[in-house]
Amino acid sequence: MNILFLLLISKSLLAGSMTAVFDKYDFKSKPEYEAMMAQLLPFGEYAEKVEKVEPFYKTPETKPMTRGQQAVEEAKARNRAILAEQNKAQKTDVKNPEMEDGPAKWRAETKSVQDQWKKEVQDQLKQWRKEQMIFEGKIKVYKENTFVLPVKAEKIVEKKVDISTLPDVHIVNAAFEIPVRDQNSRPTCSAFSGIRAMEILLAQNKNIQDLSEQYFYWASKPNCQNGPCTEKGSWITNGYRYSKEQSKIDIPLETYCSYKAESQPQNETQVPLVSSCKDGVAKVEAYEEVRTLAEAIEKLKKDYPVVMGAKLSENFYKNSGLITLEDSKKMSAGKMDSHSLGHSFLAVGVMELPKKLQATEGSYCIVVVNSWGKGWGAGGYSCLTQKWLEKFRQPSPFVVVNKISVK
Repeated sequence: MNILFLLLISKSLLAGSMTAVFDKYDFKSKPEYEAMMAQLLPFGEYAEKVEKVEPFYKTPETKPMTRGQQAVEEAKARNRAILAEQNKAQKTDVKNPEMEDGPAKWRAETKSVQDQWKKEVQDQLKQWRKEQMIFEGKIKVYKENTFVLPVKAEKIVEKKVDISTLPDVHIVNAAFEIPVRDQNSRPTCSAFSGIRAMEILLAQNKNIQDLSEQYFYWASKPNCQNGPCTEKGSWITNGYRYSKEQSKIDIPLETYCSYKAESQPQNETQVPLVSSCKDGVAKVEAYEEVRTLAEAIEKLKKDYPVVMGAKLSENFYKNSGLITLEDSKKMSAGKMDSHSLGHSFLAVGVMELPKKLQATEGSYCIVVVNSWGKGWGAGGYSCLTQKWLEKFRQPSPFVVVNKISVK
């Protein structure tokens, strides 16, 4: 009896349930957020309730920054933060009679920081250029790996969003803490967005994990688990449902079930999976569908990321952090590429649009993170305007994971 009791205690210590953690999140210092704001600020004033954000642009006429310029501004922001901390320390030193050389010491340290900053700028510039070049060279591959999302279309009647309840900006807690990943040449976007939603919930609970997209894509395709198949793509509800129905924790870490970047057209799920793919560390306990953008915003405000699906306009592929309906009309006369069948991404925030944009783009844009690497958008992120989403969104429910269990 005592042994059984100890075993039960041990099991309870290994597993725990986690939901979203609504908490203050310092997202305004993140370069991805700053880059998206850089795209919005030239359009002019916000409502008076919006907190002023230091712009990357000095005048509305200034052209959008290149990725290299964004990297410079990112490095400058870090430098300002370091100097502020050192200035604070310097003031403390002045009060201490044993530190008569405080100002001189601070100036020497400042020069050292500036020298280091210059190096960081150059390193960042090289990295931005490299990532952008890699992405642009793979756009054709990403286009070819869009697919008709395997979901039943519904008639979605969008609800009007109450502007008074719309936050100036809200980014889901811990949204920027998970590295942007790359699905490469496989139609696995739903697996990446679904896994990332779980990883964000884990990060909110101070549990950083890298879960397996390889396993989750397999779990999302029930007809392709026991043998090879050629059917491209999946949808998130199949994967969440499969995990929820398992009797034990099933989703493994990336290290145990690593993602294979190269496609196997005759074996989409790349079965058989290696034996270590059975070593689970996380499991879906609850998920739900939300149908309207208004409902999705309410989930985002409560720090739940939302898996979305859409057809893609040409301006989705190459953007600097803002995707608008007007731009979609200008590029290719509003026509979609023949490969732009469907794509999944993860919504992680909402931002009110400047007044000048609201007439053509709606009241807000939804911040999303993609699975095409950091060369897409603003370091892997972009903001999709209300009107763009209303036109191109998949006519079927979005998906939210509400509760997960972990070892």
